[in-house]
Amino acid sequence: MTDSASQAFFVATNGNDSWSGRLAAPNAEGTDGPFATLDRAQSAMRATGVRDTYVRGGTYTLDHTVTLTGADSGVRIMAYPGETPVLSGGQRVTGFTDIGGGLYAAPVSSATGLDLSIGGVRQKVAQTGDWTAGDAKSGWSFLEAASGGASKTSLRYTAGDASVPTSVQAGTVIQTFDTEHLADNIVGVAGLDTASRTISFTQGVQYALRTGGTFRLLNDDAFLRDAGEFAWRAEDGRLVVKPQDAATLLSQGAVVSRLGTLMALNGVSGVSLQGLTFSDTVYDGSALTLTNAAGNSVAGNRFVNVGTAMTLTGSAGNTIEANRLEHLGASGIKVGYGSNANFISGNSITDIGEVLKSVAGVSVYGSNDTRITGNDIRNSPRYGVSIKNWDSATVNTGTIVEYNRIWNTMLETADGGAIEMLGRSNVDTRTLIQGNDIRNVGGLASNASGWLERYKSFGVYLDDMANGVTVQGNFIQNTGWDSVFIHGGDSNRVVNNIAVLSNPRERFIRLEWSPNAGSIGLLADNRVTGNVIASSTGVDYWEFLTPGSYSLTGNLVQGTRGFNSGDTAGSGVFVNGAAGDFRLNSGVAASLGIHDLDWARIGTAAATVPSIPAPSGVAAPPVVAATGSGAATAPSFVASAAEFVPLSYIASYADLSAAYGTDAARGTAHYIASGRAEGRSITFDPMAYIASYADLSGAYGADRTQGAAHYITSGRAEGRSITFDPLAYIASYADLSGAYGADRTQGAAHYIASGRAEGRSVTFDPLAYIASYADLSGAYGTDPTRATAHYIASGRAEGRSVTFDPLAYVAANPDLAGAFGLDRTRAEQHYIASGRAEGRATRFDAAAYLAANPDLAAGFGGDLTKAMQHYVTSGRLEGRALTPAATMTKAADLVASSGVLAAAGGL
Repeated sequence: MTDSASQAFFVATNGNDSWSGRLAAPNAEGTDGPFATLDRAQSAMRATGVRDTYVRGGTYTLDHTVTLTGADSGVRIMAYPGETPVLSGGQRVTGFTDIGGGLYAAPVSSATGLDLSIGGVRQKVAQTGDWTAGDAKSGWSFLEAASGGASKTSLRYTAGDASVPTSVQAGTVIQTFDTEHLADNIVGVAGLDTASRTISFTQGVQYALRTGGTFRLLNDDAFLRDAGEFAWRAEDGRLVVKPQDAATLLSQGAVVSRLGTLMALNGVSGVSLQGLTFSDTVYDGSALTLTNAAGNSVAGNRFVNVGTAMTLTGSAGNTIEANRLEHLGASGIKVGYGSNANFISGNSITDIGEVLKSVAGVSVYGSNDTRITGNDIRNSPRYGVSIKNWDSATVNTGTIVEYNRIWNTMLETADGGAIEMLGRSNVDTRTLIQGNDIRNVGGLASNASGWLERYKSFGVYLDDMANGVTVQGNFIQNTGWDSVFIHGGDSNRVVNNIAVLSNPRERFIRLEWSPNAGSIGLLADNRVTGNVIASSTGVDYWEFLTPGSYSLTGNLVQGTRGFNSGDTAGSGVFVNGAAGDFRLNSGVAASLGIHDLDWARIGTAAATVPSIPAPSGVAAPPVVAATGSGAATAPSFVASAAEFVPLSYIASYADLSAAYGTDAARGTAHYIASGRAEGRSITFDPMAYIASYADLSGAYGADRTQGAAHYITSGRAEGRSITFDPLAYIASYADLSGAYGADRTQGAAHYIASGRAEGRSVTFDPLAYIASYADLSGAYGTDPTRATAHYIASGRAEGRSVTFDPLAYVAANPDLAGAFGLDRTRAEQHYIASGRAEGRATRFDAAAYLAANPDLAAGFGGDLTKAMQHYVTSGRLEGRALTPAATMTKAADLVASSGVLAAAGGL
């Protein structure tokens, strides 16, 4: 490890700050090794000019914020390859005793707040009311305005509300919502007067509380009801917990969040944070802050059981990429005041606002040229993406929100949207909202009569004079009120979106003036054209309230009437809408200039940050090659017994995943006791699984254990599968074939580490390769693994290549076109199994087809692949001619003379 000494420092849980920090592990004599703390590594980097620190796996409990300043510019703090270091701001509490009723208590040094975890799982603070998981209305009590009227400092609870105690203990807080549920606040309780039914607060809340609002009291052990809850008991200074698993609590204790911020980047540039896990901060804190920090990289990290994950202030040109944010007490990423030109890409943000509800997956205010792309945002009580302009200090321009998957938002609030933009400064924002997949926008409010559901919730909400916004190429389904709402804005463009309307209240477009803004709140020059709107209710797709000047025309509608003669009614516009396949299946759309969405790009983004480099002189940890198939298109592979990896074994079977979760010991025991006898084996390839998704690659690198654990705990439920074939990837490139042979693990590792960033992809089609040669068909049948291995080992050297085109094969055989459509795999399997023996044609003259149909030639511009696709899906059904009416020589005038497409080439 001597070479590494001049290249990097190391931090480890078994380290010592008196050592050199130059060794990745303690030496045999116990006289030297890694540091124990990041603080010591920071001072060493400053003193020596070494800029890299690797942090070994394990938990590092912080009692203060690690702050990087200008003296630390250019440093890289990274996880040691294959390991998971956790930076925790929590206090571990042990010594719990059974106090009966499923409750356990332990003394704590000071009052606990609203954030606690057991075994890494966030627990719920005890509250008044009968709370039920999954029911956003449960556990809230309705309030009455204070005796003097709506108030920000007090409320009255309703007569007969049995959930409210006669007194409250120290540490109890109250969470409130006004009727519109615009914002919640959590404040201390100053007092409770049972005679007047009045609860008074230690500080004011944002909105005056009117009759019909809601509230709940939190953090009193008298409120404990269900397993998974906790509270502070002030009278004897104890933490009281009702655990779901007492054994875990007694063996591991509970972690009480104490710190607000784990790491702060202040005035630094060029810093890289990669592969770290940030955990256990309070709900109203931010685990990572960037202040006046420029050009830094935060990539491939995990934020779990924290408040807000990241907050940027006055920080420009930073990259926030491929991080995993989950189970947050508040928001995901906040980009604030003067934080310009930041790049937020490929992050997974899920289950936010688990304590505070006025949150967003990504929020932007007072910042220009922010790009939010390819993120997956799910399960938010309020916004997915929020762009706020309250005043002249918070103007946002040049924002791009594109290709994000935003599902299940506005679950506990109202008057908001999956993507929401406030524009009160009435400026041209030059904003682009494109290619996003928006589904399930809730909307929840209350009034004196009770709950209001599906209330004031929108897919894209351009509020209060948001001007100059282009909303294009988005998919929007299941909103409360409207897919797109323009409220008082000018010069907005809504074009080529696809909306699916399913409830009678739901509309596609709402245009409404903003009377509170006076004349500037009147709308002007809004255009809604070229959209696809499908409705199952028959209700008009528009609603206008003083809409000003607008153009609403050229839309394709299904199941509802058009607005005017410029709209076109259609049917069967989707490939299979009933099954959730909303790809366009209508030539009418194309004739109107409406194009399909870039579905494959939604929720993904190409990595721009290099993977963590291996420390110089230190070998990367070994990776066991337990590989397999999670998708029909991936080759089948079974790991040998010598390569047994418990979590990969559990992940291979849904029943084992449900029974054992990530308990490796139980998985091993099952295999020994019965799994081997049952013929079970490892068929799940965690490396291929990680490689299949950019967010997993960024979060886990080549850590197969974490890859398998993710699939067990959430990936299977999310519908994820293995779509990356490591062998086909190797076969796609001569340099990889030469370097790795048929080593699947190294192939996946290369793609995770650098291949994706280099723009590499899988281009080798093993079934098409088999189909190209009769001897391979006879030898390998439809076994893609053996075929790929053949090409790597000898096929390329023999000059073999793919000459079989499954699309041309289908097009040349109308019965197959009817049976298989554009399914390449089934076409290849058919030719291998029987098509060759039957003497079936494998060539289709696409050039002649275009020559015979001038409208297609004009539309496709000589694209032979599109020509064949058209013939397979619709041309043959329309009775289109296959050759020109005059002479075949005319085909040459339209496309290249080599228009008979029969080979894929490129190998």
